[in-house]
Amino acid sequence: MAFGKMITTKALRKLAENGDSDAQCRLGYRLAFGRKREPNWVEAMEWWQRSSKLGHPRAAFFLGSCYHFGEGISKDLTKAIKFYRLAAARGHDRAQYNLAHCYREGEGVPQNSRRAFFWLKKAANQNNIDALRDLGVCFHEGDGIKPDQKAAVNCYRRAAKAGDNKAMCNLVLCYRHGDGVKASEDKAIEWFQKSASAGNRRAKAILRNLEKRS
Repeated sequence: MAFGKMITTKALRKLAENGDSDAQCRLGYRLAFGRKREPNWVEAMEWWQRSSKLGHPRAAFFLGSCYHFGEGISKDLTKAIKFYRLAAARGHDRAQYNLAHCYREGEGVPQNSRRAFFWLKKAANQNNIDALRDLGVCFHEGDGIKPDQKAAVNCYRRAAKAGDNKAMCNLVLCYRHGDGVKASEDKAIEWFQKSASAGNRRAKAILRNLEKRS
């Protein structure tokens, strides 16, 4: 059921009790992260459990995150993976990204670069910026896939245009070294400037040094 952002907690609870999975998910979020009260993790997770059983991807993602990082409950990577998989299979891009991270690092699952790449690509196809950047790294380094520098640059550029500072820095290196793109110091400096404008202190320092040399 669709409802406005300003719905009261009382009304939200009534919808949740009547079986609205979105209301259950949102009520859990409000109980855990609401500003007007102390977090109630126990009840929040109960609502997320109910919502997840009804197929709500975001509720499953919240449960996975809680178990992954030990928020409101003891850390349990096995359960984290279980709920990430549920949410990822239902199309939740952040769950797909976190699941990819778990496969890359071997957290809760055996390390598997190919599975990590698979889930990164799923999340990147939904324009998840972190996934786009990390997918670029996979293409660049040949992690879980055959190296493809042009594909790496494409991923970096998409993430950089969306404001990702790390992707901007990766583009700088690509233009400096000619990885997947024609080497261009002008393009490298252009992305340095964009990174600096976005708040990257290291980029600002490098630009200052370049200006002193010129």
